[in-house]
Amino acid sequence: MRTEILYVELKQGHSGPAWIGYGHFSKSGQTVYFDGKVLKKGQGTISNHFDIENGDEYWVSGVKKNGTDRHWAGSGKIFIDKVVIDDYLKIIGQTTLPKNKFILADLDNVPNKEISRKIENSKQTEEPFDHSLLHKKTPKDFSDNELKRVIEYYSDLDLAEFPLKARKSYVDKLNDLTVELETRNNNA
Repeated sequence: MRTEILYVELKQGHSGPAWIGYGHFSKSGQTVYFDGKVLKKGQGTISNHFDIENGDEYWVSGVKKNGTDRHWAGSGKIFIDKVVIDDYLKIIGQTTLPKNKFILADLDNVPNKEISRKIENSKQTEEPFDHSLLHKKTPKDFSDNELKRVIEYYSDLDLAEFPLKARKSYVDKLNDLTVELETRNNNA
């Protein structure tokens, strides 16, 4: 997971609340975990990310070397995470933080993947499960809901009625899916 010092601003005109702190990017770079929020890349009129919990729009960018992170027409102090101050000062080439521009803060620097997973999984509709996917997807490709549904479905079947080769294939696949779901639950 790539981690960078980010400038994040809630888009409420040019002077919305703003923060500087560590942001963690998903593998694809489409999701940013910042201060307990899960921000997805999107195309807004004045923003480039949105909060998946409430839809608030945010501007997310790296910090500028000259320290002028706010929009030129914006104003207001920026909340800066205490743990990034030394790294931020190196980036802007300063030795002290201008007190008139910043408010010291303690931001939540732990990526909140569990919130992301719950919200993304709750958005999925309860459509009939396509059983052909069992052979087309790997366990990691299934959503949590799909994993639970296919495990429940195949656990209720009487596999003794299946031919031996097919039975072994289903049992192996079912075991793989169960292990994947348990791994996700243990990492949550």
